[in-house]
Amino acid sequence: MVSPKTYRAGTLKEALAQVRRDLGGGAVILGTREVRRRRLFGFGSREVVEVTASDGSAPPERPGKLASATSVIIPTASTEALHSQFGERLSQLHSMVADLSKQGRLDHLLPDLPGELVSTYASLLEAEVPEALARRLVRFVAERLEPNELIRPDLVREALCDAVESSIPIAPPIAAVAGTRRVVALVGPTGVGKTTTVAKLAANFKLAHGLRPGLVTVDTYRIAAVEQLRTYAEIIDLPLAVANEPDEMQRAIDELGDVDLVLIDTAGRSPRDEVKIRELSDFLAAAEPDEVHLVLSAVAGERSLRAAVERFAVARADRLILTKLDEADGLGGVLAVLGHADRPVSYLTTGQAVPDDIEPANRARIARLILGHDVVS
Repeated sequence: MVSPKTYRAGTLKEALAQVRRDLGGGAVILGTREVRRRRLFGFGSREVVEVTASDGSAPPERPGKLASATSVIIPTASTEALHSQFGERLSQLHSMVADLSKQGRLDHLLPDLPGELVSTYASLLEAEVPEALARRLVRFVAERLEPNELIRPDLVREALCDAVESSIPIAPPIAAVAGTRRVVALVGPTGVGKTTTVAKLAANFKLAHGLRPGLVTVDTYRIAAVEQLRTYAEIIDLPLAVANEPDEMQRAIDELGDVDLVLIDTAGRSPRDEVKIRELSDFLAAAEPDEVHLVLSAVAGERSLRAAVERFAVARADRLILTKLDEADGLGGVLAVLGHADRPVSYLTTGQAVPDDIEPANRARIARLILGHDVVS
């Protein structure tokens, strides 16, 4: 048995990560609190989270801070009386620690969180779900289940999946129909995989659905991007047109001839480059697309994802495509963005292979991936 240890970090998530690294998945949380530490040279102070934990193998012999709840006072008395009193006090302490070990409570930071759901909360933090969202999800589970159901891992897992699914808006796949030309544009930051995603969509619509796609690129800022799309077009045997200016867009679309689906590949733009994003919106205005999909990389952090959604709003993106799920360590940040983006997810990409590594978005599938109940394959 490992004696209780104390871990300090800037956030509860970081402290719990230290606990898991040091004590493993069976660690038991004995207590948490917020403490104020003085900065170097005494200038100011900062708040940190302090977590006390054990390896869970047995009640600790020395409960540390918890002992203050039941103090051991040794008065002047006979040796036999001292032993008797000390034994009673020690039994009380062991009982108290055992109760805390069973519950793993975080009463100080989460007073309304049932002890049975602490491990669920910790697993959400490990999946990169922001603390505020993790609390809401766990409270959803607590409100949905009866107290006697909280000890059922299968019921907790099912309720948590339902909670995550309810936060994920889904859009149907691109609605291309033979004989009716539909125009779809992909926009997004640099490096998210727009060109490869365009190729995957085009190949699937031709090979799996028997439709006639055509490609337009406005990514003339990167010669390699044009050549990459041209290579895909030659392999899949698709027409390709290039538009260098917004007033060339309609001409480029018409060059494709009698196609069922026009897929427009745009140049990647930094969310901070408002001028370039406005230029992009001019291209889209000229194309008059039926759908605009904002392509986001699952590898990006929550802040970057939020910035992309906000800055590309001028492009009037009405759907999201999540790429590089195979490269992401955790998808909790994606979940946080989906809840605020007000745009449904249309597709997921799970690798570089064309045309295989793309799939229509599925609410249950995304929830399982976020919670680690499913793997990208």
